[in-house]
Amino acid sequence: MTTLSRITLVSALLALLPAVAPAADKVTRTRMLASDGINAILIQARVGSVRLEPGEGNAIEAKVTLEAKRNSDPVSDLPDVTKVQMSATTRGDQLRLGVDEKNIEEHWIVRVPKRMFSEFEVKLGVGQGAITAPARRITLDIGVGDAKVDSATGAITVRVGTGNAELRTARANAGAVEATTGVGGLTVKGVDGKVERHMVGGSIDGKGRGREPIEAKVGVGDVTVTLTE
Repeated sequence: MTTLSRITLVSALLALLPAVAPAADKVTRTRMLASDGINAILIQARVGSVRLEPGEGNAIEAKVTLEAKRNSDPVSDLPDVTKVQMSATTRGDQLRLGVDEKNIEEHWIVRVPKRMFSEFEVKLGVGQGAITAPARRITLDIGVGDAKVDSATGAITVRVGTGNAELRTARANAGAVEATTGVGGLTVKGVDGKVERHMVGGSIDGKGRGREPIEAKVGVGDVTVTLTE
């Protein structure tokens, strides 16, 4: 058999093999979850973004876009995101959302019914976080990145290691207001109290006209607290 014949035969055999599609590097998971009996929501993510906002209807809509990116464990293989699922579990009246996989960038959008929940809590290692749905207690904790909470009601706590924090609520809702940055700027609007500015940071110990505690704390970065009428 000549060399040309061998090449032709191999090509013909390869043509008979099924095509293997490359694994997707990004996938979106969406779940509609019953809200009956759910009064609290906890979202945990390593790297990416989280948005928790008002939705329509009575269900909780949880959507997360997953992308394989190396952010930890540098010697391990990147995961096949087509095999990664959203984790949604309950403990008592709390719904817990997350992804049980490393080296994944997660971008969450969670929409909740327009009713008062007892608690929202978001824990994010690196990225952007925003909560605009109301609850009696709201906590947003980010290691590195930017945080935003905009809710007219509830006790609110925002903590950022390195990045910026923006907190907005009604003056009639806020009781004691504490805001501090170790290194960065501090902007306060509508708060009764005196801002103490340090060489590289600042703090305020003030109050609104309500009863709920309001706290914003940043290690390195800017803090903005706004109380609206």
